[in-house]
Amino acid sequence: MTFASPEFLYLWLLLPLLVFLFLYKAKQSSLEVSTVNHGKMASFFDYVGYYMPHIIRLIVLAVLIFVIARPQLGKSFTENKHYGLDILFAIDTSESMSALDLSLNGKRVDRLAALKYLLKDFVIKRDKDRLGLIVFGEEAFTQCPLTLDHGAVLTMIDNLKIGMVGKATAIGSAIALAVKRLKDLEAKSKIIILMTDGQNTAGDIDPLTAIELAKSYDVKVYTVGVGKEGEVPMQVQTPQGPVMVKQMTQIDEELLIDLAESTGGQYYRAQTSEDLKKIYDNIDKLEKTEIKIKKYNSFIDIYQNFLW
Repeated sequence: MTFASPEFLYLWLLLPLLVFLFLYKAKQSSLEVSTVNHGKMASFFDYVGYYMPHIIRLIVLAVLIFVIARPQLGKSFTENKHYGLDILFAIDTSESMSALDLSLNGKRVDRLAALKYLLKDFVIKRDKDRLGLIVFGEEAFTQCPLTLDHGAVLTMIDNLKIGMVGKATAIGSAIALAVKRLKDLEAKSKIIILMTDGQNTAGDIDPLTAIELAKSYDVKVYTVGVGKEGEVPMQVQTPQGPVMVKQMTQIDEELLIDLAESTGGQYYRAQTSEDLKKIYDNIDKLEKTEIKIKKYNSFIDIYQNFLW
């Protein structure tokens, strides 16, 4: 327990003074109690009846001082330093991410499921980095800002769903939003890991314009092309239920390579789940930045109970 205004607790020093003044006054004027038998000494209950109101007043005053000091329950976190990276993942959740051309532990899964599984493993291993999530489809939004609370990041990854921001793919919007989140940081290595399985088909910002923005703020963009090209199996919902069909998919590798190389990053082609793991080694080689975590408090007031 702590206090929001502990300086008020010094008022407790007045309580012994009040007790002394009361006893001094009581000594000056002796207690006389009228009884049926005159001359009989006052009983114990007479003394209690005389002193009790004064004792209650002192207790109430002490509690009021306690209340004014605002007792609180909670935690206080102090500043500490460590070395890590600032990494924003830009995850494609467009409709084509439902293609069932990847596998995990011998089981066929869609592209987003494989991506989520390996991304969670990546997050768990990077306990010193600030991580965040950008989700994009027809538009882009921040799913999770940069944070060291990796439990929150893992929860947000679990919440990713295919089509949650539309069927199309706005690569330029995703990069521009990620750069906006990273541009004012003082980190030596500011990284965007863009994971997509398609082409730029939506958004108001051209990918090449977004990449120039990234270069101007020294942001490295690593791109990952997820899945196989050509006909891939996809599960489609019909009035009769889910049906497996084959659809054509195409990855704009030329664009993804250009985005990565222009910023000093690297392009990865992930046609299997194992391919996605290759990005770990390169990220580990990047220069770490001293990250300061400032002190913050998380408290709730409990003075109401004492006030009652």
